[in-house]
Amino acid sequence: MLTNQTALKTAYILFFLAILTGFILQAENSITYLEGDVFIIRENEEIFADFGTELLEKDSIQTGEDGLVIIDLDGSRTLKMKENSFMVLTETGNTTSLDLNRGSLFSKVSKLGGTSSFSVRTESVVAGVRGTEFFIAFGNTVEENPDIWLCVNEGTVEVALTETDESVLVNQGEGITIPGGSRLTDPRYYEWTEDLNWNTDPDSGPVEDRTSLEGLYSDLLDQDYF
Repeated sequence: MLTNQTALKTAYILFFLAILTGFILQAENSITYLEGDVFIIRENEEIFADFGTELLEKDSIQTGEDGLVIIDLDGSRTLKMKENSFMVLTETGNTTSLDLNRGSLFSKVSKLGGTSSFSVRTESVVAGVRGTEFFIAFGNTVEENPDIWLCVNEGTVEVALTETDESVLVNQGEGITIPGGSRLTDPRYYEWTEDLNWNTDPDSGPVEDRTSLEGLYSDLLDQDYF
């Protein structure tokens, strides 16, 4: 039979183990929610994703025609990929860098301090933040390369062209189009963005975003696009 002192020591050990386990679980990069077909490509092997699947640096995540996935990175960065999207976790940890090669992505980033950073890259554009909520997507291919579309729900995002380093700040409530991924337009309000579903918590309501990028093009002014 345990003495009171031994029982107390055991309780303390279990308490600290529970705290430690909580930190470990929180620090994992993992899938917290998904719908439809979602795949992970790791070292040339395709893996079917599931709830709680752990994600590693350099993993590629792909959603099918009916796919949607919500990803938690270190408990401070939440990602929501829509259907027909392809993303690579290029770098994770204190510095987080994602490559979006197709489709669209919602990013919700807690306020970052010190040397922490978060960025989403396409072949032609990089969007960098320190704490914000924004949406980035591939649009139509009107020119040689597809257009890039970005809008900000909270905070500020710096959008830069990779070839020239030309950049612009996009503030809360503003959006920007990058025609052909080659030139920056002036950030401004777009009525189309009001239909976006920013929710990343299934317990709070639907997370699927049904907005069509075609709405973006009907919202563009001729002088803004060309």
